[in-house]
Amino acid sequence: MNQTIPTSGDGLTFVAQLTSRSPAAIAVLALDGPQSLEFTSRCWRPNAGDSSLAINAIRYGFTQHEGGGRGESIVVCRTGEQRVELHCHGGRLAAETLIKILVSLGAVTQSPFQCESHEGEDLTVAEAREDITLAATQRTTAILLDQYRGGLKREFDAIQSLLIEGNLAEAKLRLGQLNDRSMLGRHLIEPWRVVLAGPPNVGKSSLLNLLLGYTRAIVHEQAGTTRDLLTERTSFEGWPIELVDSAGIRTATDSIEAKGIEQSLERIATADCTLLLVDPVEGWTETHDEILAQCSERVILVMTKSDMAHQNDVDLKDSDRLHRRVKTSSVTEEGLAELMRVVVSVLVPQALSPGDPVPFRQRHREKIATWMRELGMS
Repeated sequence: MNQTIPTSGDGLTFVAQLTSRSPAAIAVLALDGPQSLEFTSRCWRPNAGDSSLAINAIRYGFTQHEGGGRGESIVVCRTGEQRVELHCHGGRLAAETLIKILVSLGAVTQSPFQCESHEGEDLTVAEAREDITLAATQRTTAILLDQYRGGLKREFDAIQSLLIEGNLAEAKLRLGQLNDRSMLGRHLIEPWRVVLAGPPNVGKSSLLNLLLGYTRAIVHEQAGTTRDLLTERTSFEGWPIELVDSAGIRTATDSIEAKGIEQSLERIATADCTLLLVDPVEGWTETHDEILAQCSERVILVMTKSDMAHQNDVDLKDSDRLHRRVKTSSVTEEGLAELMRVVVSVLVPQALSPGDPVPFRQRHREKIATWMRELGMS
């Protein structure tokens, strides 16, 4: 059954965020439909003069819900008979709050993909256009732009032609290449999750602060300072990364710490990559064995406190599971740049050229999986 997208001709008024949902200086919302002027007048007040809106006239004011006080500053511009654009602060909270107000007045939420879709546009191209608004870095935006320009569509068409022609060897080769890029495609919008793990006082919080470039986690010599998962988003070489500072793994002293350790082990098990930190003085411990048993396949050994004079050699029983060793110091910042490079090389092992097709949605991955099953590839 085909699903049709409602339009303003159905008597509805829609609200959509036209700009990326990633934090920025300005967010732009579009209100489109027969009640766009009514809804605007009920949530917005001008700084001066009356609240009339002439087409293409820019008005300055602030949000005000019915019965509420002065809210966020907002710029309003009526761009059509039944269309109003609202420009507010680019933080997620400001835009989401304004959308909630408009929805409470009767507006229906809509994605930019729906409100700006072009008749006859290929679905894969339209999906890329929608996801571009969600991309957090220039690098991932460029990859999605390649798909918007038809990169993935052309590859799907080419594989379909090869299958019709009976050129199964070439079709399998190209399907394999697409399948290898599926993991990368998953993380054009959602960041890779990188967990910092280890015993207490091994330097996890210090390394987190260093990688972020500012103080996010409390650093203290007392063991068990970090009791909850601390997460923060950043990027390494243009790839979106979510860093997770986990509680130090040890025998808990109370129920709160025990819960934090339990959550840490769960997050380690599902991480895209784990940075397993080792104090060079304490060396490898049974705790490291316990953590390594929970880790996913991507594990990087990080030797902390490399500025200290006395260091022990680390004897690894399961060294084949560790991708690389990197020495770091939160004092001298030794190894910081190398560690970020290693993380990227582990998460994105294959080089990507401009224009390469990349499957970036679940629908694409399912299509590839179906073809591969039919060809006996899985």
